[in-house]
Amino acid sequence: MSCCGATPGPERTGADWARAAEGIQLAGIAVFLLLNTTGYLPWSFWLDAIALWPLLIMSAGIRVAFEKSRARWLVLAGPALILGGLAWVASGARPEPPAGPMRPEVAERPEAVERVELEVKLAAARVRVTAVTQMPPGRLVDGGSISRHDKTRLETETDGTLARIRLEGGQHGAVFLPRPRQRWDLRLPADLPLRVRVAGAGIGGDLDLTAGTFEGLQTDGVFIGVEARLPAPRQETEIRMNGVFNSLSLVVPEGTPVRVQGPGLPFNAVDRGTRGKEGRPGYDVHVQGIFSAVDVRTDRGIPPEPPPLPSPPPGAAKAPPPPPERPPAEAGPGR
Repeated sequence: MSCCGATPGPERTGADWARAAEGIQLAGIAVFLLLNTTGYLPWSFWLDAIALWPLLIMSAGIRVAFEKSRARWLVLAGPALILGGLAWVASGARPEPPAGPMRPEVAERPEAVERVELEVKLAAARVRVTAVTQMPPGRLVDGGSISRHDKTRLETETDGTLARIRLEGGQHGAVFLPRPRQRWDLRLPADLPLRVRVAGAGIGGDLDLTAGTFEGLQTDGVFIGVEARLPAPRQETEIRMNGVFNSLSLVVPEGTPVRVQGPGLPFNAVDRGTRGKEGRPGYDVHVQGIFSAVDVRTDRGIPPEPPPLPSPPPGAAKAPPPPPERPPAEAGPGR
């Protein structure tokens, strides 16, 4: 009697821990993106998260050390490290440096200036710009800064009736730390129409221009996050966002149209704007790039009408009064 052995089945393989680690990390990052798109987490979160890039190297080192070992499951520590760091930043537990002392940043206001252009070219910085109705006499810029080096500078020049304000400087150090490395707080006169351009990397911008006249905004670079509170415009106004890994959050008065143009999902998370009231001028937003986001909100606290036009400065030439009307000729006899 012959004995027949059992047919061997397929050999069982162990779990693919490396693949599981990749899936967990991808799913975890998607959770943070979902919190961004649903409004629970601001897009500026990723500006702070840049500082955690060494965790990527640490995660890769853990995978190299344990992927071929008997304890392959330890590769899961890599994504746990990365996602734990992101959760720490999102919780707001990251310590902040003291707020001061701030170095004064001022510039005198040239005569005959009627418009202002502000150009920001920085790396790893936080910039706040506010249009204010009350400024010290003869002042174009009034504010302060905190910086760990003296390479950044504030410069102004005049071209006819246009005043250009430039904020330029480089980043020293290997780690992007947008908030701690540089902070700028600038106040500009609300009676001068303002155009803003932000270029560079790792910049967080906070613009409150509701008290003045806003003429346009452009951002160029990577990891630029701008939140802008804008007034009701007097005419169609253009806003452009160029680059990758950028975010733009607009807060406008109720009834102001905002039209957002550019590629949406899967390349960008784009809010297409608000319809606003028929016939009113609005904002045209153009998005060029990928992995960026646009968010549009309305705020009843912002006046629905454009800010009043500024009164002419003292001593300005006044238009001559219109000639008095001539009385009609009296009708002669026989008429």
